[in-house]
Amino acid sequence: MNGAMQQQLDFIAYIQRLLTEGDFTATYKFALLHAIADVCIEQPLLANLNELKIDLATLADKLIILYWHHAMPFSSQHSDESALLKQNAGAQSKVITVLFECQKNNIGNFRQLKQSNLYKSTFNAAMTTLKNGPLWRLQILAKQEECFLYPHTRSTEFITLNPGIASCFRRFYDLVVYLARNAWLQKIQSIKHNQALIGPQSQLQEFLFGVDRNALTKAKPVLVELQANICFYCQKVMKGDVEVDHFIPFSRYANDLGHNFVAAHRTCNNNKRDFLAAQVHRERWQEQNLVVNGQAITRDLSDYFYCDEAKSLAVSNWAYQVAAESDAKLWLGINNFEPAKPMAKVISFKHPQPQPYLDQHDTHLQLPYFPNIKIACGHFKTGDDSEVEYIDAPLGLGKLDPKTHFLARASGNSMNGGKNPIHDGDLLLLEWISADKAGSLQGLTVVVEQDDIGGESQYLLRSIKKVADGQYLLIASNPDYEVITANDSMRTLARLKHVIVN
Repeated sequence: MNGAMQQQLDFIAYIQRLLTEGDFTATYKFALLHAIADVCIEQPLLANLNELKIDLATLADKLIILYWHHAMPFSSQHSDESALLKQNAGAQSKVITVLFECQKNNIGNFRQLKQSNLYKSTFNAAMTTLKNGPLWRLQILAKQEECFLYPHTRSTEFITLNPGIASCFRRFYDLVVYLARNAWLQKIQSIKHNQALIGPQSQLQEFLFGVDRNALTKAKPVLVELQANICFYCQKVMKGDVEVDHFIPFSRYANDLGHNFVAAHRTCNNNKRDFLAAQVHRERWQEQNLVVNGQAITRDLSDYFYCDEAKSLAVSNWAYQVAAESDAKLWLGINNFEPAKPMAKVISFKHPQPQPYLDQHDTHLQLPYFPNIKIACGHFKTGDDSEVEYIDAPLGLGKLDPKTHFLARASGNSMNGGKNPIHDGDLLLLEWISADKAGSLQGLTVVVEQDDIGGESQYLLRSIKKVADGQYLLIASNPDYEVITANDSMRTLARLKHVIVN
């Protein structure tokens, strides 16, 4: 048995022990376990055995999102805090109290909360709960610290998952979330205060963890319009039987992401159920929701749902990677399925750049990495491809091919701004641009190449904007840097696919 397989078995055994041997006086540990699992599939992972650093601020925001529905009155017979389910046997959780206050102030979702003056106090409550409660107690099993997931460093800023643990969370996400939620549910049901409110318990799980059906009605007209009233799956006209489908099923990733919705016939939606859609549907989803209509979906749905194209893509890549590893079946059409296909292992290399090496016994796809090429996030800088190394391809970023993808470092600060800043030293995943496959570069971030006065190649990273007179502007994310007008001496070398923060 290899080391990765043994670690996966150890991981499952540890989660089982954690839920049976841990001391759960409240629900916070279940929420933390859920939050860590979410973060592991929302952030790309460079290699299976890597550590993963998670900021406590990210976990605090996750707690707010996970507890949002818990802060709504469960009992219709009360209008104050007595109608709220408790998360422990004692006084009401501070997080629940502050979230209830937010909702009384007509704050309807997390995005609105972040834009309000109540976010700071809510965040502080979540952070205090996190640090004083589950963060350094989650891994106390049978009264002993067993730090299998992450070291108990008592850091006030972050935790670092041990090597290989993030990969285990990605591999067994469904199982971890299922176990955490069911244990959470049982804990809430066991609290005496809650038993008087719950009554018939069949509705409790839907109340705490279900889909917001009212919000889905906001998505329906947007999706119908951008799909021209055509069912996403069967590609036939929809005639009043329209439903909003979670493309990555809600049962697999229980968060509403705005870019994850499609409009479909009721029959198609009900038949697809909790299956992942076939690869042909996946490619259409990426083109429709991320490439062509990504900005429009963000504009129209961000008031109701969390909208992040990169996160939606990462979750999609994770889901299909797990499906391939598990030999799962993908839904093609009504009662029609196809096997999930594994990630392609490319062994034939014809690109004119130095040829990457892939050992026939290696299970990891490797990409060329050029340590001497610095992609300038500032002014043009020189570099050469005289040295090339081969490192494991990043996980969770879709199908990669060493003939067309490579890795290099960012240098400088001109792209350190905006929603997705690029910092000096970040690792960049890039895709060669060939003359026959360049396509439209409008709105993309690309590497531009030009020769300096001595004939050496220089590389600059910029976003591309085409202006009315047919010229192209090279725009930095940092406003301190001037806009550059492209000229005939410049060549597009590669398009930016992803930034991998080490």
